[in-house]
Amino acid sequence: MMHDKKQVALDLFEKLSKAYDKAHKVQAKQMFEENLTAPQFGVLEIIYKSGPIPLKKIGEEMMVTGANITCVMDNLEKEGFVKRIYSKEDRRVILAELTAAGKSKIESIMPGYVENMTSFISVLNEHELKELTKYLTKLVA
Repeated sequence: MMHDKKQVALDLFEKLSKAYDKAHKVQAKQMFEENLTAPQFGVLEIIYKSGPIPLKKIGEEMMVTGANITCVMDNLEKEGFVKRIYSKEDRRVILAELTAAGKSKIESIMPGYVENMTSFISVLNEHELKELTKYLTKLVA
């Protein structure tokens, strides 16, 4: 019995990995056309949704190191899409904020991104999507 559960777990992990890889390839292709990397898009998207946000929080949301966020931020800053600002409450905290160019960039990308992701999941019906979302939420909790 335990052997079956272990095999199911391995099969599930393989399918989750393949689904993630496929979605990531769709995203990476679009971002390449936009002259962005997937992590750069991720940072822009997080800032766009949340407003000014501590760099540490971005790293936590993306599950990457502070050094990785620093590198991504440096490159986005060179492009004029983001800026770093010090928190008024705690000057040790550095916030990331979109510039007008960054806001324009993410707003121009989002409709195509939403369309691509919608197309990617279109093989699932509404009930399947709700169930999958429920189960994935349980796994990441």
